Amino acid sequence: MFRVDVTTAVFLYLMSSLLAIFLIWIFFERSTVFPKFVREKADVWECSICTYTYVDSTHHDISQCPQCKSYNKKEADDRFE
Repeated sequence: MFRVDVTTAVFLYLMSSLLAIFLIWIFFERSTVFPKFVREKADVWECSICTYTYVDSTHHDISQCPQCKSYNKKEADDRFE
């Protein structure tokens, strides 16, 4: 039989408790599935008045420039197809 001092027993109890909590935390942290970031398709626009480049994700044929508030029409660009 081992002879254990009271302070040693308290220390071993606290360390084993902390180790158990840490291992449980690691187990649940590894099983957690984080949501994937899904970016909505966005269109890059260039204003025909102020040449400001901006992103508009509303998928319309006409967009309003956030800088000069003018309206821009989407043009068919066949360079990338």
